Amino acid sequence: MRILIIGASGLIGSHLQQEAILRGHLAIGTFRRHHLLRLVYLDLTNHASLERLLDEFGPDWVVHSAGWTWVDGCEKDPILAMAENCHQPVTVARACRARNIRFAYFSTTYVFDGKFGPYVESDFPRPINVYGQSKLAGEIGVTESFGPDVLILRIICPWGKESQQKNFVYQIMRAVATGKSMVIPSDQIGNPTYAGDIAAWCLSLLELKCSGIWHLCSPWKNMTRTVWVESILLGLRRDPRWEKVANAWRYEALPTSQLGKDAQRPLHAGALSERAVFLSPLVPRDPAAIDSILSGVECDPKTSDFKVPR
Repeated sequence: MRILIIGASGLIGSHLQQEAILRGHLAIGTFRRHHLLRLVYLDLTNHASLERLLDEFGPDWVVHSAGWTWVDGCEKDPILAMAENCHQPVTVARACRARNIRFAYFSTTYVFDGKFGPYVESDFPRPINVYGQSKLAGEIGVTESFGPDVLILRIICPWGKESQQKNFVYQIMRAVATGKSMVIPSDQIGNPTYAGDIAAWCLSLLELKCSGIWHLCSPWKNMTRTVWVESILLGLRRDPRWEKVANAWRYEALPTSQLGKDAQRPLHAGALSERAVFLSPLVPRDPAAIDSILSGVECDPKTSDFKVPR
């Protein structure tokens, strides 16, 4: 199978490309700003470039794993949020439909209001911030543009080894390494989900030519951010290079309403993934099993001088 992964320099896209290659598929990934080896440059505002890549590579699937996931940034610039999370994926979906190429779009459980989580795929979406609104608009747009065979994949709290080192685990590690305290939302609930597990589920759905909406989330559907932090600290303490600073680090937990964020958060955005688990069973990675991330962080165990590359 030939797979084109848009946004392969990001967390989900990079794991998806690795998983596809491991399964023996031919996978090409694209980047726009963050250049990695073996990736192809693609700016989705250049329609001719997109169409040329589709015609030259001739993929069986295109997976759109790019997008703007900075929730507060989206709130400040809704026009850009809609461009990144809706208009550009719709452009790709239309180009794929014209060429009979199957299309998958990554979305989020932030399409829900967070009052009645954990959610299943059939629950009615009601986003409460611009990020969720732009992603829901993307879901609707790609479905209207591509048709009922589109594959929509919702995720929440993804983590894993990442070249850009932006996900929550890196944020905690950077704070621990520098001794800088953090304020953690005490009332936000979700499913911390390893990006490699998301990739494995996604590839199984591609191989079976699935369509519709699927939730790809870990079993930890009711985990608060503070419990997630404690899981990360547990993983750090297992490494002798990090044990001392992890034990010394402190954080403060406050309700989201007291954090002064630009965007509202759906407090219980957790999801249920029974459909994906039934179709493609796997043993999900525990949030404390951060070995793959630790292996990419420089540290000196003799001096306790930790350096988290940015």
